[in-house]
Amino acid sequence: MSLEQRQIRGDHPEPPYPLHPSIVERIDPQYAAFYNEHIIKHQQVHLQPIEISRASGTLIPGAGPQASVAKTTDYAIPRQETTGPYVRFRAFTPNGSKPDGGWPVCVYFHGGGWVLGTIDTENVIATNLCARGRCVVIAVDYRLAPEEPFPAAVDDCWESVLWVLGQGRDILQLDTAKLAAGGSSAGGNLAAIMCQRAAVLGSPKFSLQLLSVPVTDNTADAASYISWKENESTPALPATKMLWYRKHYLPNTSDWSHPEASPLLWKGNWSKLPRALIIVGELDVLRDEGQQFGSKLRHAGVNAEIHVMKGQPHPFIAMDGVLDAGRDAITYFCDALRETMYHTPNSALD
Repeated sequence: MSLEQRQIRGDHPEPPYPLHPSIVERIDPQYAAFYNEHIIKHQQVHLQPIEISRASGTLIPGAGPQASVAKTTDYAIPRQETTGPYVRFRAFTPNGSKPDGGWPVCVYFHGGGWVLGTIDTENVIATNLCARGRCVVIAVDYRLAPEEPFPAAVDDCWESVLWVLGQGRDILQLDTAKLAAGGSSAGGNLAAIMCQRAAVLGSPKFSLQLLSVPVTDNTADAASYISWKENESTPALPATKMLWYRKHYLPNTSDWSHPEASPLLWKGNWSKLPRALIIVGELDVLRDEGQQFGSKLRHAGVNAEIHVMKGQPHPFIAMDGVLDAGRDAITYFCDALRETMYHTPNSALD
């Protein structure tokens, strides 16, 4: 019987969902306390219709305040290389004086398993990158599965990069020689893919990739990664939920190993990829594939900084209002962005 049929019958677990015994002793106390007060009583995403999750308004609770920026503008642009509707995104411009050569720019992709999330989902992260990294940030509202499965999200993200290099350079006064890609979870997957596609084509030249809990291998399972086995029942992204996302985004199993679905399996020249800042959660099923992505970069001579956030399941970077690890993760991103684009310690620009 399909998940949809079980949902109609009500044949699935019901909340509350206490933390699994395999997790209780390992999880960060701050996360556990917030979970037990605010999350335990809610139905899990993969056990209810997608429409209910999308209508809830908040993908992950616990976010902090947005950072102050000078300007926020939404755009809808026609495509250059692919077919489909206009691509939507939001541009955040920093306070202060524009550098002589123009603003550095970071194209950022939200998480949500390619199924959930909107242009509003990670505004806290985007505004922090903008304000603290002193860069224009482009947050892309890519199309979602199952209505628009792979490669729709990849196409939308690439069209956004093309706009930044063309019209966007003049409209937003950008220095496109200082270009970064970033994202969380599914967005980290898309950011890595943008850098790999650019490396194949020879343009654009990304300077940095910011990857939080990225999906790098859509063939992963408990047989291939220890983190999938030991964190099978982790909160926020248990193994069954990750497979639920994957099957919506990649309904054709032959696409699971496609390099633009699984960037860890890319066969290109890894030495041509940009510096990476990779953050993973110790209690995330995606931990090992994120670490392996960083290891492959290092093996190719690329600077790859990897942080493993102790006791953290998947969504910590979006919970900076309640988790020290969330605040630390955003700081790692902002520091790497500012240092890469301005080649000077953050304190020199404050």
